[in-house]
Amino acid sequence: MKQKLLSMFFVCLMLAGAAFAQDKRVTGKVTSKEDGLPLPGVSVKATGSNVVTQTDANGNYSIGVPATAKSLEFSFIGFLSQNVAIGSKTAINISLVTDAKQLSEIVVTAYGTQRRADVTGAQSSIKAADIANTPILSPEQALQGRAAGVQVTQSSGTPGGGISIRIRGTSSIGASSQPLYVVDGVPISTGSYTQIGAGGQTSNALSDINPNDIESIEVLKDAASSAIYGSRAANGVVIVNTKRGANQTTKISFNSYYGQQEVNKLLPLISGQQYIELMNEAVLNRRGPGNNYGTLTGLSADPATYANTDWQNEIFRTAPIKNYDLSARGGNDKTKFSISGSYFDQEGIVIASGFKRWSGRINVDNQATEKLKLSLNAGFNSSVSNRINNDNNINGVVSASILLGSHIPVYNANGTYGKDAVSSVDNPVASALERIFLNTNNRLLTSGSAEYQILPSLTFKSQLSLDYLTSKDRNYNPTTTNTGAASAGAGSEGQNQEVNYVTENILNFNKTFASKHILNLTGVFSYQESNYENLFAAATGFPTNDFTRLSSGAVRVTTASGGSSYALESYVARANYSFNNKYVLQGSVRVDGSSRFGADKRYGTFPAVSAAWNVTEESFLKNVNEISNLKLRGSYGIVGNQEIGNFTSLQLVGGGANYLQQSGLAPSQLGNTILSWENTASIDLGFDLGMFKNRLTFTFDAYQKKTEDLLLGQPLVGSSGFLSIQSNIGKLENKGLEFGLTGVILDKKDFSWTSNVNLSFNKNEVLAISGNPFASGFASWVAPGGSLGDFRGYRTDGIFQSAAEIAAAPIHTVTASALTSTAPGDQRFKDLNGDGRITADDQEIIGNGMPTYFGGFTNNFRYKNFDLSAFVQFSGGNQIYNNTRGFSEGMNSIFGQTTAVLNRWTPTNPSTTMPRAVYQDPNNNRRTSDRFLEDGDFLRMKNISLSYTFSPQFLTKLKVSNLKLYVAGQNLFTITDYSGLDPEVSTFSDTNTAPGTDFLTFPQSKTYTFGLNLTF
Repeated sequence: MKQKLLSMFFVCLMLAGAAFAQDKRVTGKVTSKEDGLPLPGVSVKATGSNVVTQTDANGNYSIGVPATAKSLEFSFIGFLSQNVAIGSKTAINISLVTDAKQLSEIVVTAYGTQRRADVTGAQSSIKAADIANTPILSPEQALQGRAAGVQVTQSSGTPGGGISIRIRGTSSIGASSQPLYVVDGVPISTGSYTQIGAGGQTSNALSDINPNDIESIEVLKDAASSAIYGSRAANGVVIVNTKRGANQTTKISFNSYYGQQEVNKLLPLISGQQYIELMNEAVLNRRGPGNNYGTLTGLSADPATYANTDWQNEIFRTAPIKNYDLSARGGNDKTKFSISGSYFDQEGIVIASGFKRWSGRINVDNQATEKLKLSLNAGFNSSVSNRINNDNNINGVVSASILLGSHIPVYNANGTYGKDAVSSVDNPVASALERIFLNTNNRLLTSGSAEYQILPSLTFKSQLSLDYLTSKDRNYNPTTTNTGAASAGAGSEGQNQEVNYVTENILNFNKTFASKHILNLTGVFSYQESNYENLFAAATGFPTNDFTRLSSGAVRVTTASGGSSYALESYVARANYSFNNKYVLQGSVRVDGSSRFGADKRYGTFPAVSAAWNVTEESFLKNVNEISNLKLRGSYGIVGNQEIGNFTSLQLVGGGANYLQQSGLAPSQLGNTILSWENTASIDLGFDLGMFKNRLTFTFDAYQKKTEDLLLGQPLVGSSGFLSIQSNIGKLENKGLEFGLTGVILDKKDFSWTSNVNLSFNKNEVLAISGNPFASGFASWVAPGGSLGDFRGYRTDGIFQSAAEIAAAPIHTVTASALTSTAPGDQRFKDLNGDGRITADDQEIIGNGMPTYFGGFTNNFRYKNFDLSAFVQFSGGNQIYNNTRGFSEGMNSIFGQTTAVLNRWTPTNPSTTMPRAVYQDPNNNRRTSDRFLEDGDFLRMKNISLSYTFSPQFLTKLKVSNLKLYVAGQNLFTITDYSGLDPEVSTFSDTNTAPGTDFLTFPQSKTYTFGLNLTF
């Protein structure tokens, strides 16, 4: 009996031990090694089993461990995984170490972050280090040549001027094609806010953002990644993230650079004496023997009596550029902060032009409680732009330096400005120095958010944002300028104000199941409202040029005010699922309701779906050491474009229809209750490949974007009282290829060399439009079957050398007088339709202003403490319509001319390329034709910098943690066949239909800078 009881006791003890071994519970806390903060959401797995849990909001965990488990595996995105032996422990606390490689693979997406391995769409990233040591003014310049599929055109060298960005081509004709910009989660206002024209120049609201505050820029290119922004995402999305604090001792940084800018190229212009000789010849050819410049103007026809002024040397200068940036970043486990202030000052390479900006920013993150996190972002910027007329403006400063004849002196003998009595072109020095033309912008961009952790896997975030922008213009043309002299002084002032606020509520669920299934669900409700107001007034008749305010003007030319507003209500749902790090599926849908569209089409739905396959996680590639990463991606989605103005769908009645000093109203616009969004359906297929432990990485994407329901004016019969009504008619397509290649060529202790190249191809086609094809700009043409950017004009066919050639050719110009008819030396044009006459029907597509390919090539070298970086930008496959030559080689009027006209046709110089000089041009030699069309290909050394970083041993003596000195050059040289000042040009700035035209445009500058980065 005792033996039985003893046996039963041992059996029970063993069973109890076994039961205890199977149900051991381990608890603990997981923190970050770097800052000591608790890490919520860390995966804790009992090895050799399917038992897994996650840490809570405070980093705590509790897990039941089976007897077979020998250790616990801790893993978390951005940190190195760790295995800890269990043994007899019942409490295991651990600190995870950040994984620099993994952190570089975490990218910011809409409403959150993602591992790059889980990214299913097409997205490009630019980090702060990529744009270091580069004197850029605004965020768009950071993208130039660095992101495949992103075409950045700095269409003018005007300080603070507008910049055009196209992501995967131009997706609209009548609406904006600029991307949506989101700064720290806030969709911001962009574009030009000036009310006073300066030719083709526009101001740039994004120049209010200090590039030194930028931590990263993410470009969402396909519909899968951008569709979550719905009706504003048809042109892509640019997400800008500013720098934040960290759990560290406060670090104070001072960054500064100073540089000199100069013009890259000047046009060769004829001398004052050559100008008078040319004019004598042109008048003789038009009016016959005995006529010359003197008989035309009543002035002297003797070349020897005139001045010889180089106007370009008078207006271009070597100009300084400087920047000072001071920041402090730090914090503790509860509160982190980043504070910065900056001053930027750029004088333009044209006298009297310039841009100044003062900016400040503070970002604060506070862990108020274990579950509540508060954040505040606030940035204030104030800028002043000294503007001058230019770009598509014969009265501009650069314009006049080319078009005012060299025979005019800068100053007369009595000290007054020299003028051409028979020309409307102003003295460029007077136009620059005497005119007041200021644009002042003030901007407050701020947001506050509260994020509460409801469960370890569920958070709720509420954010309120404000974008408050004011813009003020002041312009005065004194009597020393042609414009002011005609009206005893002319002044105008304008003010704009836009208040844009956004409130967003975001619910996010993120959980890992059974260590293989990762599910992320996001729901968003968003409401945005914008209110815009403006004032404008103008006056003339000022007593003297010392009184420049409008109250001194005797004649009130105009006084106007206006206001506008819109609202956008949005609902968003998104689901991301990843299985075993192999298969990723993402779907999203956004519903937008916009006040801009018709009552019957107020809401639009924008869905997207995408998938990715991480092939390297499959067993058949596990042992292929040469392939480090291979991911296949595919996506489809629909996005919209709502950028058409605020009241386009409404039937409008406007004031101002006054009669006999009685106020009146009149219809001003027809309404359209079914007016809706432009819809762009996008397909993207791509792959990411890494080889040799990712020393060589390659990215490829192929895409097709088809835009339907284009927002265009539908022609109406004139008897309706209106010429058109805004409608959804028209189709447009973009398709292309993108390539990106990065290689770590050498990686030694003292020397490394990395290279990066990206190349993009895009083809655009207009599938359908309303009404007839139409002209745009100087030479552009929009027609179904063609492409946006097409140039249309006549084909030249040499120069007529004799009267016999003219008689045998199609009829060009025939009048009763030989002096006003086609003559030897005139341009011959092709009769394309064969009707024997040169008419408008003989025009055809002669080129296109949109590049078919573009990209960038970067090389980074490091030797010990020296770093050398060289960045080359290139673009090609396009033409430029050089309308500047239409004036400066026209030889038909009193404009200044380039030296190209010295090779003009004369009886003793039978040129086959340059026609004769003839006043008023009876044959219209300067009509729109391929004569002024040039190859637009170029390769530019965009930026090169050499830096030296001092060693820690040396810095310790100075009590400095980092010191770097550098020299840099920007736009040092350009390889191109283009004859104009700059091949990266677009006179019409942010145009959809007339890109690639050059007409008297302010060129970009060559810049040399010296700078330092200092951290305490």
